Amino acid sequence: MKPRFSSLGLGLVSAAALVFEIGLSRIFAIQQFHHFAFVVVSLAMMGSAASGILLASRPRPPVLSLLAGGFAASASIAYLILNFLPFDSYSLAWDVRQVFLLGLYFVAAGVPFLFAGWLSAACLAQAGAEAHRPYAASLIGASLGSLVSILAMEWIPPEGLVFLAAALALAGAFSLAEGRPGKVASALIAIAAFALAASLPPDLGLRLSPYKPLAAASLAPAARRTLTRLSPASRLDVLEGAGVHAYPGLSLNAGIAPPEQAALYIDGDGPSPITPLDPDDPAAARIASYMPSTIAYLLRPGATSLILDPGSGLDPLLALAAGASHVWIPSDEPLVVSVLRQEYRGFSLDLLADPRLTVLPRSSRGSLRAGEVQYDVVHFALSDSYHPVTSGAFSLTEDYLLTREALGDAIRAAQPDGILVITRWLQTPPSEDARAFATVLSALRAAGVDDPSTHLLAFRSMRTATILAALKPFSSEELGVVRRFLESGGYDPIVMPGLRPEDLNRFNRIPLDEYHALYTSLLDDPSGTIADYDFNLRPATDDRPFFFHFFRWRQTPRVLARLGQTWQPFGGSGYLVLLALAGLMLVLAIPFILVPLALLRRRPARVSRISLGRPARPLLYFACLGAGYLLVEIPLIQHLSLLLDRPVLGLATVLFSILLASGVGSLLSPKISLRASLLGLVACIGLTALVLPGVARAALPLSILGRLGIATALIAPVGVLMGIPFAAGLRRLERDRPGLIPWAWAVNGAVSGLSGVLTALVALDWGHTAALGLGAAAYAIAFVTLPGGGTSKARK
Repeated sequence: MKPRFSSLGLGLVSAAALVFEIGLSRIFAIQQFHHFAFVVVSLAMMGSAASGILLASRPRPPVLSLLAGGFAASASIAYLILNFLPFDSYSLAWDVRQVFLLGLYFVAAGVPFLFAGWLSAACLAQAGAEAHRPYAASLIGASLGSLVSILAMEWIPPEGLVFLAAALALAGAFSLAEGRPGKVASALIAIAAFALAASLPPDLGLRLSPYKPLAAASLAPAARRTLTRLSPASRLDVLEGAGVHAYPGLSLNAGIAPPEQAALYIDGDGPSPITPLDPDDPAAARIASYMPSTIAYLLRPGATSLILDPGSGLDPLLALAAGASHVWIPSDEPLVVSVLRQEYRGFSLDLLADPRLTVLPRSSRGSLRAGEVQYDVVHFALSDSYHPVTSGAFSLTEDYLLTREALGDAIRAAQPDGILVITRWLQTPPSEDARAFATVLSALRAAGVDDPSTHLLAFRSMRTATILAALKPFSSEELGVVRRFLESGGYDPIVMPGLRPEDLNRFNRIPLDEYHALYTSLLDDPSGTIADYDFNLRPATDDRPFFFHFFRWRQTPRVLARLGQTWQPFGGSGYLVLLALAGLMLVLAIPFILVPLALLRRRPARVSRISLGRPARPLLYFACLGAGYLLVEIPLIQHLSLLLDRPVLGLATVLFSILLASGVGSLLSPKISLRASLLGLVACIGLTALVLPGVARAALPLSILGRLGIATALIAPVGVLMGIPFAAGLRRLERDRPGLIPWAWAVNGAVSGLSGVLTALVALDWGHTAALGLGAAAYAIAFVTLPGGGTSKARK
């Protein structure tokens, strides 16, 4: 077989693996409640690790074209299992069968990666001293696969990516096949898979968890899905006739029947309402007068307003109805803007064409950083749906709009006498709303406000809490306006200057007013209150953007006691989900590391060619490389999700850039000192960790192309250096102990798979920068474990 065909076939299968990987993350995001990108990456690496066992157990080299075909078949079967298996995360706490189904779920998703890893490992073992070439082909092919995924998602759904991956793998099988029958069969099936990806039959469409809001709303007798739109970052669905009346915080004193809305869902979550009202309609003004955010427009008549995360237009509509002179809204979700301007232009009464409304060509964070206009009101709208504090997987969600840095940007974007407004869902016990209050407090103090108590007020409806922060202390006249508004709307104050005990808990009565006690304690002693509270209320930051992560270890006994007694997933925390996944990955990693070594030791010397010797040093070296790669890759994905607005864009951009750069590094590895490259890599990771947060925030106002360019430039140096150590390490094994190559592949993959989940745990508690620091430490340990000697080319 000609080498170029082997490299092409390997590159195509590696591209297929990345298309499947990104497709899985999008399927999880829509079907379940989180994209689980770190789990998908871990599954990919564990599949590669499992291939080390198969390679070590078979002295004869496998038929490469059959491995490519095995990937295509197993990827298609995996999708059918994921789609039709009755696994549901919301039942896991009380239905023991779900534990078995979860295992089957992940095994099915991991098997295709086993075939891809087996093919890569076989090519590396056969290449001998030229192992850097197939390694580079694998990395470069994988990087192109991430690019193909983003381009393809403009016209095929995420589930179609599975069959596109199968088609690419079959194209790889065509390149790898030695006989004419194999080539013909591969070509014909590849064409069929391409056709299936382009036009998926309805019966194979993605099925959602029954607890996803879209699935639940679709059960309404008159509900009908009128629209489905796709983009690389999201899937948009619109329901009509589902009886949606979503007006978060609407006063019970309103005494009006607001119009039914069309319900818009992003990745199955929502609803985000499209409201058939004109801002100048008296009905709109009446509804606005009983909505909590209207207080900002009473305090600042004729205000100019920036409404962040504006959803489908409800808050901009009500702001105009409440008397705002002009409203700016960011384009957080371009699909929503497109639908409001096209298919639902008539239903929304052409809201976006109102001359008092400007749609900004950037995200909410980018709009805050742009500094083009200063606003009287900066409004953090409540556009996401209600999720109980115990919703496990949702606690892993990143939200870069509710961080301390975002609040600081909002303060700088406001006029000197401007007002910040935040409305959040009211939780019992206080959590989501209280963390928002703690974050506002932190941002005000960082802006130089010594006594935030005179700048803050908060009040609650039956289901929401609204926080107002004035950059100047509230005057007595303004507080009078607030008191009249609360009395008229039947809202209960939580904290405000001059608050009297008799003002508390009058309208939406609760047995114990925990909200007032907690907010007052946060004002008096924020650090002590946060340290003593049962839930984690530490303000989210861009480095730890997990606003909905409230878990603390002290909750564990209560969580375990409630297992089997509540319908909420995982008893109350996504953190325990990660611990369970980490345990599962550890259970898988140990045999993936030990079994290949045991099998290799049993081979006859004439098969192993050279004694295996003592494997501890290479074990540590390749384990550190596996850990380091994921400890760097995943934090980069998370950091760049802020810069690029979407997790899937961050995932695809990092995978494309880092894998392509690593492929280049692999090709350059024979010419570069391994010791020098490892030292340079440690320094480069440290420098990246220092400059990345500031560069990402500074670049937010740029166009998407500009941000993509900056992201690629940030990733490339690290990626090139990360591609050198593995290829160079394989060359050393080939020279000294070639029998260890399958085992080194297994060790690297197993530790990478475990590190993917551990990185998520580190990021939740300590932040992405800490994870990058651990990645640098892993590469530093790899440097220490290198065999002694010089750095001449003979030793590289």
